[in-house]
Amino acid sequence: MIYDSLDLESILKDFPVTRKITYMNNGSLAPLPLSSIKAMTDFLIRYSELGPDSSTIQEHIVSLMKETRIRLGHLINSEPEEIVFTQSTTEGLNYVSTGLNWKESDILVIRGGPHEHYANYFPWLNVANKFKVKIKELKIDNNGFFDLDELERIAKSSNIKLITLSHALYNNGAILPVEEVGKIAQDNDILLCIDAAQSVGSIDVDVKRINCDFMAFPSFKWVCGPPGTGIFFCKKKSASLLEPKYIGNESAIITEKKELVFLDSPKKFQTGFRNYVGLAGFEASLRYILRLGINTVRKMNISVANQLRNELSKIPSIQFFGPDNEKTRTSIISFTIDGVESKTIVSKLEEKEIIVAEREIHIDKRLIKIVRLSPHFFNSYDEISKLVRELQIISK
Repeated sequence: MIYDSLDLESILKDFPVTRKITYMNNGSLAPLPLSSIKAMTDFLIRYSELGPDSSTIQEHIVSLMKETRIRLGHLINSEPEEIVFTQSTTEGLNYVSTGLNWKESDILVIRGGPHEHYANYFPWLNVANKFKVKIKELKIDNNGFFDLDELERIAKSSNIKLITLSHALYNNGAILPVEEVGKIAQDNDILLCIDAAQSVGSIDVDVKRINCDFMAFPSFKWVCGPPGTGIFFCKKKSASLLEPKYIGNESAIITEKKELVFLDSPKKFQTGFRNYVGLAGFEASLRYILRLGINTVRKMNISVANQLRNELSKIPSIQFFGPDNEKTRTSIISFTIDGVESKTIVSKLEEKEIIVAEREIHIDKRLIKIVRLSPHFFNSYDEISKLVRELQIISK
């Protein structure tokens, strides 16, 4: 066992959801620890007592933003000026898709096209339709992996402007070789954009090792932060390539000739951000994850996932999807049970206060509805036993 019962007992006290619910849908939205809930409450009380637009509160907000950027630097190895606050992964990815100067001759490379999460597919389809940009889709196997040699051959051809892919897949948890992709992109002077919604807070993520130009992720999945908060990472040298999605008095100045001059990143992109209470919760959740340590979180997650897979494999009619090798997957487990629709499984489990999700996956050109479990470090072995017991009943 990776962690002892005392460690887990302490963690369970921090997450109120565990008192009643077996929650294994962290790949969608994760619950907050009590410390993050308290941080948000404390912020609102302070905000209301001292006056929302007082200099004292404004100084506190500036300090909060600074602290959050520092903690994000510890988590993903970024610089403070490379962090732009958003409300979601989707918003961050749209900063790139709408911000680059596209030409008809440009080519976009996407891993698997519609096999990506739509948040990392629709923005690029929009670019293709609007600017007549060509999309090149990488062929993938049934686990979602692609051939790096094929990518390298494509990268050597002319007019490749950007490569975009997920770090970890939302439907089966496969961890993609983003560092190798980063090297190919760098060697061929191609921009790299990463959807890290399923990786940050779940596995070690290092933007310098990946060498990506852009990355987007939310706080409300594996970081256990509040809804409506996210991050757009923009490498310092790549910020000048993007035209801001929004423009306001916080992002630019006007010259005597009435010309707009953008401020440096992150102010250039962040006009109008006001979710300060969410930021207070986000910063507290970052402190929680960093205090545990991302390597410890990873060990705890994969320990629970492996136990789940071992117990579930005893159900004769179950079929798993995704990599078997624990080094190439997150804690996400996807499966079907012969003769039972996935939505029925999800519904019956919720009746027993077990929360999971239905998702879809492409296998051999077929779209299959699957059940997705996405356990996190606060899930216990008792919850595993309960889940497996209910699935055994459902399978019969």
